[in-house]
Amino acid sequence: MRDAFSLSTGGMPSWCNELIASCPFLFSFEARCKYFRLAAFGPRRVQHHALSRSNSVASNDRQPTAGGLPCKKFLVWRDQILDSATRMMDLHARHKGLIEVEYNEEVGTGRGPTLEFYILVSLEFQKTGLGMWREDHSSFITSNTLPATDSGILINPFGLFPRPWSPTSDSYNGVQFSVVLKKFVLLGQIVAKAIQDGRVLDVPLSKAFYKLILGQDLSLYDIQSFDPELGRTRLEFQAIVNRQMHLESFCVENSTLKLDLCFRNTMIEDLYLDLTLPGYPDYVLYSECDHKMVNLANLENYIELVVDATIHTGIGRQVEAFKSGFNQVFAIKHLHIFTEEELERLLCGECDIWAFNELLEHIKFDHGYTASSPPIINLLEIIQEFEYAQWRAFLQFVTGVPRLPPGGLASLNPKLTIVRKHSSNCADTELPSVMTCANYLKLPPYSSKERMKEKLLYAITRKGKAHSTFHSLLQGEMERFTRFEASDRLAVSSFI
Repeated sequence: MRDAFSLSTGGMPSWCNELIASCPFLFSFEARCKYFRLAAFGPRRVQHHALSRSNSVASNDRQPTAGGLPCKKFLVWRDQILDSATRMMDLHARHKGLIEVEYNEEVGTGRGPTLEFYILVSLEFQKTGLGMWREDHSSFITSNTLPATDSGILINPFGLFPRPWSPTSDSYNGVQFSVVLKKFVLLGQIVAKAIQDGRVLDVPLSKAFYKLILGQDLSLYDIQSFDPELGRTRLEFQAIVNRQMHLESFCVENSTLKLDLCFRNTMIEDLYLDLTLPGYPDYVLYSECDHKMVNLANLENYIELVVDATIHTGIGRQVEAFKSGFNQVFAIKHLHIFTEEELERLLCGECDIWAFNELLEHIKFDHGYTASSPPIINLLEIIQEFEYAQWRAFLQFVTGVPRLPPGGLASLNPKLTIVRKHSSNCADTELPSVMTCANYLKLPPYSSKERMKEKLLYAITRKGKAHSTFHSLLQGEMERFTRFEASDRLAVSSFI
């Protein structure tokens, strides 16, 4: 696996394929990523990836070469992101080359606009009211930049998991199930294309959904990972069923012992549960019972029906739609050598905060700055003081995406470069500026660390650029969205 030539020419023996498929845990994540690219995309993609990495390390070119891969440009409308994504996938889902984005009536194409496109698509899939995701434990972010029909962005601390739809239901609250399925097909296409082209998405999928992508079966215990209260309650109900079976096996009729068959000191019958899925009154679990109430006699059957609706029958069609879209780009079976945590890393990149030594090692200082320049020392200290939301905002400000690619800062291509920003005016009145296509930060030599932090936080939390570009921002611990006013456009992202 360390032999780049063998990888690029596909010259691995068959036993190696069998070993990786059956015992992936024997290989490092990096080695499996190399094998995955070869198996899923072929030698040309491996050569392209290796060439891009070498360009980053050796020359720090601002625009990585496509390494001989064909490249298609696609025109996108900012106010029709999902529609544009649908047209793109209809035309290019099966296209093996790279896709680059350019925006209607805007100048510039290439890496920057393309990275931004995948982030914008990520945000579209997180909007409320799509009928795609559970919203049980979610909070919502509203914005005056979103259309009036949108209520905001879905923030679920446990990750996104498909909303259960009854097999007998075609619509709910004005949302057609057929439209939901089409969105899952599109999501599968986008996820696969992002992996194929090496783009980073920012879709917080739940670990349970990643397990479904990998073809793994879910159980009652997985429910706790995306809906802790529902999972906990079902487990408590299951414990009552188990105690009941134990008592019946000994023919116990003692009323005192039967108090153990209560749920938090309440009889099951007194909970007044009907046979619908908790949180989804439109999902009738057992229609032949005519909404009969749950009692001790049918509790076990009720648990089985809830679990089935939550992780099997109620979401099966959505998962299959996702996989069908994914398979249009490349076979989803190639992902099976990864764990769900590794798949999240492959798709959404890294989210670790940088250490000081790592910053010094993997950032290039140029055009007036060195690693020992006082403004650079101040900047690195400020970055380490950032809260997680500020760190994400800074990363998006400089690179165009709020997370690093797999491998972290060392894998960023082109390498993050910080240069001195010259101005005829006083440096303390200037704002930092960036070129996201080049991961290039132009930093004025501020007179103090406090002034630098003030200007930097203003720039990254009020990020915007010319042509009314729509960007995601982070405020507090959640994401917000805003357009930058003309007077604030000193801190702009220049897309090449």
